[in-house]
Amino acid sequence: MDQNQVNMLAGAFAQAISQAGEGLGFTLGQKAPATAPSGTWIHGPGGLFAGSVIDKRVIALRIQPRGISSVLRAFPNVETNPQYGYVTGFLDDGDAEPATECATCPSTSTKTCIQTAQYGRVCRESKTLTLRRAIERVNRGDIEYELVNDLFGAEYASDFFRGPGMMERNRVMQLAVAWAMVEAGIGMQNVMHPLTWTGNPANNNAGGGYMEFPGLDILIGVNKFDALSGTACPALHSDVKDFGYNLVNSVDAAGNFRIVRLMEYLEAYLFHNAERQGLAPVESVIVMRPELWYELSMIWPIAWMSTRNIVMQAGNTNFLDATRIREMVQEMQSSMTMWINGRSHRVVLDDGIYEYTNENDQNVPAGSFASNIYFVPVKYLGGQDATFYEHQDYRVGRQEAELAHLQQEFWTDDGRFLWTNERTKFCFTISGEIRPRIVLLTPQLAGRLNYVLYTPAQHFRSWDEDSDYFMDGGDTERDAPSLYSDWNTGR
Repeated sequence: MDQNQVNMLAGAFAQAISQAGEGLGFTLGQKAPATAPSGTWIHGPGGLFAGSVIDKRVIALRIQPRGISSVLRAFPNVETNPQYGYVTGFLDDGDAEPATECATCPSTSTKTCIQTAQYGRVCRESKTLTLRRAIERVNRGDIEYELVNDLFGAEYASDFFRGPGMMERNRVMQLAVAWAMVEAGIGMQNVMHPLTWTGNPANNNAGGGYMEFPGLDILIGVNKFDALSGTACPALHSDVKDFGYNLVNSVDAAGNFRIVRLMEYLEAYLFHNAERQGLAPVESVIVMRPELWYELSMIWPIAWMSTRNIVMQAGNTNFLDATRIREMVQEMQSSMTMWINGRSHRVVLDDGIYEYTNENDQNVPAGSFASNIYFVPVKYLGGQDATFYEHQDYRVGRQEAELAHLQQEFWTDDGRFLWTNERTKFCFTISGEIRPRIVLLTPQLAGRLNYVLYTPAQHFRSWDEDSDYFMDGGDTERDAPSLYSDWNTGR
């Protein structure tokens, strides 16, 4: 966010605070959830860093969510029920072949299918703030802090999941309103990140306050039906295979690495669809959890260099170059690519993919984990978006807001987030919402391999506060300074 946007943001809240109900779209009787300040204060009495002489540089230790959002584009939209058409096939009507030259010839019928997409809704709000408390500083030692590193994951998360557009890092900790929006943005990111995979409208609240969009676990599936008639559309089915909770390095009775054989056929099947349907070239990414990737990358070169992917067994006369295998492992890990059937595919690590453990799945032994591997088409026909995000475009409501004098509502990030505030006298809260969805236009070019078991030497830290591998610590509030004073010491 540039300085003009910073000034606009500050001006919007200054106006909301100073113009008590005058043309702001709320009445003076509207109540905020709390009537006493309860914000996470960086500065001032009781501030998280106030009262201590610390360096102005602050390092954030949050594990930033990362995943497929780094490669998918996002587009604004306002259509609640878009419809996508497909020609699924051509069938002979079954008429008899003509007996003579002048007799009626058999005819052919076209079959079609229509698909749709659905928005979700996620919202978060700040704790109760006041302008008076926001501008307080304990003393000159309460310096203006600067955030050293990114909070939302600039390198691995697309703008879609980066949270609300904020000012540069060296200013975000200097304004209480900006920090409140950061907290709300992180809350929304934490919800939306796994929904890319696990989103299911069956989990929606009846009143519409919380809504999940269909995630890729649904969109990459064998459950395609016409959106209008309900007729099954198997031509749109993805290729879904079951690894059956076998270990990633397990072999079959013939000595083949199971996962290599299945992934080769999965890739070949999808490549066949793209080629024969006239949709090539297709750019696909292979997506999996990071722990699974490091286990898989260790065995893939061994299979690559062995005959028919067969593991070395007693009496086998094949010789493998251990040094070259190790070099190939390092090449895979450094380039984040996999060669399958003579084609190179980019690998994307996503820690929002659901992970099965012995606590949520009886098929997973203690110390091991299981998750899915996905083939996600990103582009088809060379440059057409195959999988992408959409968000409701709040900019379209500009005239509606102006006509209703809703001057307290504003949007950030090109209309992606809508913001408003509630107030009681000098107390106010800030609320933000986003209505996102993911669209997969070519499900027949997508696939997944379910229930791959792996036993890593160590599980990585998690962004998810409900995970056993989430780490934080510290305090959410501190006491205000207590000083001796003339008026508290008696006479």
